[in-house]
Amino acid sequence: YLQDISGPVQLHHGTGDHSVPVAFAEHFYERLQAAGPPAELYIYEGDNHNISANFSTAMQRSIAFFDQHVKGEIAK
Repeated sequence: YLQDISGPVQLHHGTGDHSVPVAFAEHFYERLQAAGPPAELYIYEGDNHNISANFSTAMQRSIAFFDQHVKGEIAK
């Protein structure tokens, strides 16, 4: 179904996630790149499923992503 994705995708994943292995995000990201929509992947070393140790960074990246892809603003 990746060919049906019409918008950009941003992924965040902690390497210490015991619910979903980081390899899933990496594989998904690779497939997204091959399918064509803009995609970003951020890996947080040692962080958990909730990205609690890097939550602020993840949210800042998400806001910048939405500003760029939804609002059309260029990050400064």
